[in-house]
Amino acid sequence: MNEFLMRQAVGLHEAGRLQEAAELYQQILRANPRHFEALYSLGMVCLQAGQFEDAQSILGEALKLNPRFAEGWCARGIVLLQLRRREEALACFDRSLALRPDFLEALTSRATALLEMSRLDEALAGFDRVLALAPDHAMSWNNRGNALAAMKRLDDAILSYEKALAVQPDLQQAAENRDSALFELKRANRCPPAYMRNLFDGFAPHYDETMLEKLDYRAHLHLRTLANRVLPQRTSWRILDLGCGTGLVGEAFRDLAQGGRLDGMDIAPRMIEAAQSRLLYDDLILGDLEILLPAPGPSYGLILAADTMIYIGDLAPTFAGVARRLEPGGFYLFAVESKEDDGWEQTPMNRFRHSETYLRSEAARAGLTFVEIMECPLRHEAAAPVAGFAVALRKPELS
Repeated sequence: MNEFLMRQAVGLHEAGRLQEAAELYQQILRANPRHFEALYSLGMVCLQAGQFEDAQSILGEALKLNPRFAEGWCARGIVLLQLRRREEALACFDRSLALRPDFLEALTSRATALLEMSRLDEALAGFDRVLALAPDHAMSWNNRGNALAAMKRLDDAILSYEKALAVQPDLQQAAENRDSALFELKRANRCPPAYMRNLFDGFAPHYDETMLEKLDYRAHLHLRTLANRVLPQRTSWRILDLGCGTGLVGEAFRDLAQGGRLDGMDIAPRMIEAAQSRLLYDDLILGDLEILLPAPGPSYGLILAADTMIYIGDLAPTFAGVARRLEPGGFYLFAVESKEDDGWEQTPMNRFRHSETYLRSEAARAGLTFVEIMECPLRHEAAAPVAGFAVALRKPELS
């Protein structure tokens, strides 16, 4: 009977029906508490369900029955790592490797534990050992890069991340980690998306207070001044607010959207939540504008970006996406920190500034007409104004 139930339980487990599998494993264990396979499998169900404390306890009991089971020691180490009990996890990985010296999962997990413990030289040696055995192990290339980045060997880290991506091009962690390393070296084309999400999710609860009261932020108001100068006199605009944040731009432009539409787009979930509470927007879109703008979607007569372009260096992808989403004759109003001479550069504050010549050339490349540029202070930092431009571009009418 136990073996029949065990086959049923394994089938449910493999199908992802964890609760039902757990119930059958428990039924088997009530009849035979020393049924090793049922006990180990129940521990793995708990691990998969995120019940880490139960998982480590059950796996510990299973290993008392079979202390020479290398996979079990590795699994318990992985659970302990999730519980941040790293020294205990390391001991489990060592027990696993004593039984199976080339057990890849134990080797990678052990190196990861050492990385989390900031034992960086040992972690790097551990990942090198894994990669000597499995040169195409993409996650180990990524984690090797993380060890090198923690050692401030950023160029070497970038090479590791690129190796990971060569093996697995869709490995998001490696792409984000490479971008972060390039950003730290001031060789990035923009602030990395993960950096932006983390920055603004943390900033969301006090964004308005900090920006308006402490930094004297005014970019949204400068855009409205520019709008009053260049837009045709009408309401019922269809408006898209790029990097809408908490909705400061939406407040400044809500009257122009009466009878039309006001949508917002932001990369940070908590910023979207804050904007929702203002009850300004018809739709709020979560995501990276460089991905969302070129994708199929509605078109707008007016697109705005007050505090967004300062986090992007190379504006060509954004301008191309904006040109795609603007209606013929539609306007794009945005603010940037200003730079003399040509091109763009990353600032000491890890934002970007742009020159007028660069803005004009990229607008022309995207097929947008330069309408007006207005010099203006965007905010204050260290009691000094941050110089900027408010810019109006227009998509030509259909001929």
